[in-house]
Amino acid sequence: MTLAFRSDETSPLVATLLEDLHADVDLTIDARDEMLGFLSDAFEGDRERALFAYFRSGASIADSLGQVLRWRFGGMDRIGKILDFASGYGRVTRFLVREIPPERVWVSDVYTDGVRFQEERFGVRGIVSTIRPEDFACSERFDAILVTSLFTHLPEERFVAWLRVLMGLLNPGGLLAFSVHSPEVLSPGLVMPEGGICFQETSESGSLAKSDYGSTWVTEDFVRSALERAVGPGASLHRLPRGLCNFQDLCLAVPEPGVDFSGLDFHSEPHLFLERARLADGGRRLEIDGWAAVRSGAVKSVEVLLEGERIAAGPVDEPRPDVAAFLNDDRYLHAGWRCSCPLPAGVSHASAVLRLRVVDGRGIAWPLWAGSIQAALLSGSRMEADGLRVELAHAREVQAGERRQAASEIGGLRARIAAMEASRFWKARNAWFRMKRGLGLTRET
Repeated sequence: MTLAFRSDETSPLVATLLEDLHADVDLTIDARDEMLGFLSDAFEGDRERALFAYFRSGASIADSLGQVLRWRFGGMDRIGKILDFASGYGRVTRFLVREIPPERVWVSDVYTDGVRFQEERFGVRGIVSTIRPEDFACSERFDAILVTSLFTHLPEERFVAWLRVLMGLLNPGGLLAFSVHSPEVLSPGLVMPEGGICFQETSESGSLAKSDYGSTWVTEDFVRSALERAVGPGASLHRLPRGLCNFQDLCLAVPEPGVDFSGLDFHSEPHLFLERARLADGGRRLEIDGWAAVRSGAVKSVEVLLEGERIAAGPVDEPRPDVAAFLNDDRYLHAGWRCSCPLPAGVSHASAVLRLRVVDGRGIAWPLWAGSIQAALLSGSRMEADGLRVELAHAREVQAGERRQAASEIGGLRARIAAMEASRFWKARNAWFRMKRGLGLTRET
C-alpha cells in the first residue's frame, strides 16, 4: 500500500489542528485518495495546507453529521448500525469512529481499494458499491445512512434511483443525511433549468465517467419531488443551508411523515475571510482583518495564535454592508473583524505556525486558517490585489459605459442634423440663404 501521509509523519499545521480538535485519529492517507490531490491543486501544490484542509474538512463534516445524529437518536451510544455511503478513502470515517464503535460502522464506495483501506485502517465493515443503483446489493439495514458529496454529482435519474435504494436500507425510525449543491453556488454562466436540477459533465474525479459522476445543483423543490418519486408521499425532509463546510446544503430525510425538526439546534461551520495583512511598528506587529459569518448559529470573535499561544483576539462586529449585500442577508451587516498581533522578537516569518480560529455562539473555537506569517501576508496581498482588480474592472466598465453613452448621444445628434438637413424646411432654408448670399444681403465675409 502506497501512502500519501503516514500517522508518524510530522506536519506542523496538522499538529496544531489536532490540538484544537482534541482529536486522536488515524492520520494515514492512501496515495489513491483523489480528495487530497484535489486540495493540493487548490492550494497550488502546498502540501501542508492541503493536509490541513483535508483533515479539517473531514472533522467539520463529522461534527455536522454528529449534531444531526444526536438530535435524531438522543446520543451516539443509542445508534445501532450506521452506513457511511460514498465514503471514498475515509476522510470523514476516521472522525466518525471516534464516537461510534467501528464494529457498528459500515462504509461503501465504488473504489474497492478505498473500502479495503478503511477496513484495514479503521476497523469498520465494508461493502463495495456500484455505479448503477439497480446493481447494488446489500442485506444489511441501518439506523442512519450518511452520504457526503454523492448527490452533488448525479444526473437526475441516478439522483432519484439512489434515493430509492438508500431509503430502502433504513430501519424504521432511521435517518438519511445527504449533501447537495444549491443554486446559490451554481457555477458562473450556468442557469438553473425550470425542472430544478442542473447537471454538467465535469468533476474532480479522474477515474469515473463524467456522465455518471459530474457536477449537480438542485433546488429544494426538486429534492422534495425526487424524494416523493423515490419512496412515494409521506416521507419528511428538512434542509440545512450550507450545512457542510459552509458550502453544501445538508438534507435530512426520514421515512415517516410529520417529523418535527424544530428541536434540531444546528450550528454550521463558520466562514472566515482573511482580507488584509501587513507588518507594522518595524515588523514587531502583525495587523490583520477580514470578515466572518455563519449560516446557522452565531459568531463571536476571531482568535489569532502563534506557535500555540494566543496573541490576539477581536470581536466580529465591524460594519460590513458589502458582506450583507453579497450574502443577501442583513444579519451580516457587522461581520467584520480586525486584530493587532504583537510578534515576539526573532520569530520566523517563514516557519512559525500562525492560525486563526472563529469562536461561535456556543463558545466553540473553529480552526479555519493555518500557515506562516509569510503566508498570511501573501494571502492578504492577493486579496487586496483581487479587490483592486475588481475596482479597476468596474472603473473601466463605468468609463466604457460613459463612452458608449457619449457616442450614442453624438450619434443621435448627427442623426437629428442629417434628418433636419434632409427635410423640406431645411432645404428651403439653405436655398433662401444661397439667394441672400447671391444678393449680398448676408454679413459673411
